[in-house]
Amino acid sequence: MKTGMLAADAIYDQYTNDEDISDKQIVQYEEDFRQSWVYKELHAVRNVHPSHKYGVPFFFAYSFLDSFLFKGRTPWTFHNSKTDAEKTLPASQCKPIEYPKPDGELSFDILTNLTRSGTNHNHDQPSHLRIRPEKADVPKNTSYQVYGAPETRFCPAKVYEYVTDEQGQNPSLVINAQNCVHCKTCDIKTPENYIQWTVPEGGGGPSYENM
Repeated sequence: MKTGMLAADAIYDQYTNDEDISDKQIVQYEEDFRQSWVYKELHAVRNVHPSHKYGVPFFFAYSFLDSFLFKGRTPWTFHNSKTDAEKTLPASQCKPIEYPKPDGELSFDILTNLTRSGTNHNHDQPSHLRIRPEKADVPKNTSYQVYGAPETRFCPAKVYEYVTDEQGQNPSLVINAQNCVHCKTCDIKTPENYIQWTVPEGGGGPSYENM
């Protein structure tokens, strides 16, 4: 919420100084962010997640020391050498997981949960989930063939599905953007990062009324 407020302030300040900001970067936002308490909190725990790549025991030990003893004041910073998309393994190297069926009491099917999220997008608006033009062949030739279409499983709203012909060949990706709950996993985890998540029209998305 704080970063959203900072972004709004930076955009307003830029707009009052320059009427046309459509093709300009709001550089003031990053400066304001670095001077805020949000940056201080995030900077203090910057090494917690990257330390996981050295193994679970090291992760727990280091996270405890860094969080409670050093409090993020260490002079080093761990970096991830690969993106999440690059860490996705081919389907041939993975063992299929058989999940238990929803019991209707503690666990529910995806469409039931989707209905309860109150997600809605106008059906006539442009899709905010777009395949990058230079990656147009990735869904069919790479994601489906090599990785087993992981986007059809990690998406919590059944946004992505593949349809084939009568012989089960020629897979084609179908994007049900109106179901999107804005988790942005697809923008991070799809093979070769072929999905570009853009901001939908105002008012669209989940509406968790009972939270």
